[in-house]
Formats: sequence, C-alpha cells, structure tokens
Amino acid sequence: MKRKKVKGALSRCLTLLSVLLFLSCPLGIYAQDETLSDDSRISIDSSRKYQGMDAPFAKGYEPSVTKNEMTLVVPFVSDTKLDKNRITVGINFESGQNSPFYFKNYRKQVKRSEEGVYLYKCRLKLKKDRINGQYPLHLWAEGKAEGSLIRQEFTIYVEITDGTPRIGGEGSASDVISSNGEEADGGEDLSGGEDMSGDEGLQPVGGDMPESVQPSAEEKTSQPRLMISQNSLQGNALEAGSSAVWNVSVQNCSSRDSVENIKITLLSESKDIIFEKNAWYFEKTLPKKTMELTQNLTVAKKASVEPIAVQFQIEYEDTKGGSYTTTEEVKLLVRQPQQAGIANLSFPEQVYATDTEFLNFQVQNTGLSTIYNVTVRLEAKGLFPQAEVFLGNIEGGNSADGEQKVFVGTLNMDEEGNISDEGGEKYGDTSGMVILSYENEQGEVTEQKMELHTTIQQAESVELTIEEQKPKSNQWWITIIFFVISALLLVIVWLYLRMKHYQRMGRT
Repeated sequence: MKRKKVKGALSRCLTLLSVLLFLSCPLGIYAQDETLSDDSRISIDSSRKYQGMDAPFAKGYEPSVTKNEMTLVVPFVSDTKLDKNRITVGINFESGQNSPFYFKNYRKQVKRSEEGVYLYKCRLKLKKDRINGQYPLHLWAEGKAEGSLIRQEFTIYVEITDGTPRIGGEGSASDVISSNGEEADGGEDLSGGEDMSGDEGLQPVGGDMPESVQPSAEEKTSQPRLMISQNSLQGNALEAGSSAVWNVSVQNCSSRDSVENIKITLLSESKDIIFEKNAWYFEKTLPKKTMELTQNLTVAKKASVEPIAVQFQIEYEDTKGGSYTTTEEVKLLVRQPQQAGIANLSFPEQVYATDTEFLNFQVQNTGLSTIYNVTVRLEAKGLFPQAEVFLGNIEGGNSADGEQKVFVGTLNMDEEGNISDEGGEKYGDTSGMVILSYENEQGEVTEQKMELHTTIQQAESVELTIEEQKPKSNQWWITIIFFVISALLLVIVWLYLRMKHYQRMGRT
C-alpha cells in the first residue's frame, strides 16, 4: 500500500511539472537553441515572415495542418559563408505512444536563397488518432565552413488542435485518455487528484466516459473546404509581352456550412508575371457558393518558356470561430512569340530557258524561342526548283543560310514541266513566292511568303565559225640574211674606226 501511495505521489509530481512546462510556453511554435557554444553560427530567423508562413516566429508562427499532414517552414540563417551555400537539416522525434507524428526521415539539403536564408520546408505525416496538445520537435542543422563542420540543434513546439480533445483541460499531452477509453500512459494516475473509489489510479477501464468529458456532437463537425473550381487560363498559354484578364473562382465545397473572414493571398516566386492584385477579402461565403477573383496580369517580354507556379493561400474561419489555412496551386503557361523571316534573297533578274540558276537566301530567327522544322520552297510559273530546302531547327537570335537549284523552263509549262499551251507565250516576265515554313513547340505551323520577280528569255544560240588558216611558209632564210647583213655592218664600223685611229697617229 505504501508503494502505491509513493507511486501515486510521484505521478502527481510529474503531472505538475508537465503542467508548469505547458503553461510556460504560449500556444504556437517556438525555437530555442540547444547548443551553448559561443561560436554558434547557424540560427533561426525569428523576425521575418517567409513564403508558407502566416507570421514570423517572434509573432507566433504556427505550421499549417491539412487533413493528416503538417507543413513546417523554418528559416535558418548563418553569419558566415558555408561551403556550397548549403546546409543539411533533419528532425529528431521524442519517443512516446502519444506522439502525433509518424517517425520518418525528414533530412534534406537546403540551398541558400537570394535573400540569404536557408528555408527548410517539410510535410510531416500525422496520425489519424492524434491527441490535442503541444509537442516538441528537435531540429538540427549543420554545414561546413572552411572545412570545419558546424552543427546546431533547436527545439520547437508545435500545437495540435484538430485531434482528440485532451482530458482535464490544461496539461501535457500525456494527461489524456485515448479515444477508445484506454489510459494514455500505462494506467498511472496522472490526474493529480484522489480516486473517488478510495483506490489509487483512475477508475477501471470499460465504463462509460463521464458526460462532462464526452465530446459533444458539435465538436465532431468536419472542416469546410475551399478549392479553386474554375481557372480561365487553364490550358491557355500567355504570350510574352502581353496582358490578359484572369478569372479564378474559389468555391465553398461544403453543402451545409458557411465560411467567414476569408482572406486569399496570391504568391509566386516568378518575376516574369506582374499581378494587378495580390490579395482579396470576403466577409462570408454560403455553402456551395463561389468567390470570383478577377484581375489583369502582364507577362514580361523576355519571360522564360516554362510553367509558372502560382499559389493561392486561403485563410478562413468556420461559423464557430475555428481558423483554417489551405493552399491551392495553379500553373500558368508562357510562350514566346515566334519572329522569323527571309533575308538576303538573291536570284537573277533575267534568266534563260533551259538554264539552271541558284536561289540564295538566309532565314533569320529574330525571336527568343526556337523555331522547328524550318523549310523553304519556291513556287513560280516557268521556274522548277529541284527540291525544298530543309534547315532543321533554328534557336532564337540565330540564322541559317540556304541555297536552292532552279531549272528555268518556259511560261507555257505546267507544274510538272509539260507543255500545257502550245500557242501560249513562252517568254516574258514571271513572278512567284518564296515560302518559309516553321513550327512552334506545340507543332503549330507558320508560313511566311516573299515575292520573287524575274524575266524568262529565249535561250541564246551560239554559231561557231571556223576561219581557214593559210599555210605558213618557211621563213628560215630571212633569218640567215638578217644575221649576215648585221655581221657586215659590224665589220664596216670596225674598219672605219681603225682607219680614223691610224690617221690621228700619222698626224702626230
């Protein structure tokens, strides 16, 4: 008997300590640094609110709960540069049969954002038979700086409010009786009071729960749901550089319950779309009624061709004052207008029948998106291209050169090159079209045409005339006579000079 009394007293002491711990922490979520090192360099940013948070930590941030899933967002910051601008974050759970969480591995790497924060997001699976109360989560964050490992541990407390009500009002999460009537902690008396039957501990299991602690029918009402029922841009791509009207309908899916105090906030990380309005407020919405969200949105001229995620964060209350938060997501499609054309088109102004000429050109893609399956063909009367020119895909800002062989016929030929009109004109001016064809990402074909003009002339006939060549006489004797006369002249000059020399010698 003394052992039972001591055991009961010890249980009541533990209960009192649990109550004091619970009362010392206000509702919500709080963080405390468990590492007392002076050189701690990883901490939680408690002063600012980030995407997915309804308030900063300092103002009582509470994670959102949807069905059996809790979305937790924790912003970490560091006062030193970490290797690869990454940290690793994980969660350690406290063991206990009353824990509302399924114990899983929530470890993940978090990259530093442009704002300088490591935003850790995870979705914790909750048990269906969870019990209301505050529960601790032990988070750890670690990273490397200059080869040294930095590790920090934190404890945050989360509040469960949508589970089975706690017995006895305030107290720890262990001061409850489970929904099937069994004690939550091995049959020990944790109530802090004496048993009315005179024996220590709770009353035997199996009897009806006292009326004062039985959940009423009002407490078992289901959560009203708000969901996007219509999106005017669903499946329609927005063209970069344009504006469009966007209509979104949010419906109260409940068939019997109204919702009140509704705030809808628009969130997106993309900078390629500018919204005219980012938030709406509705005082009340009746069952099965919708709320219309209408605005103009503008797409940047250089927007990326990729789906843009847009979130609708919906905060609302039921008629009993219960508050809820849910998030709906839609994706907007963006496409870049295709801008391409033919440049540097070259073809002779005059051509001759039966000749083969060359059509030269350049296809320029002046847009930002790629054009696909680019082809060029010629259609003109009297001109017969060998085959259409296939240039493949051309990326935005690039160009491709092409050349096409063209056989020159006559004007009275049909498309197959046969004479269709024997008495028709064969030669003269003709015109046609150079046709550029290409596709976009969806396979839609675009064609552009450029006019071509030339004149077909009759083929020139060239007469070959051969002149009769007179037989050449042998003139070798003339050469001999020329050399003989030249030799005689040289001898005469030499003799004359010698004579003059002797005359001057005789005078002296």
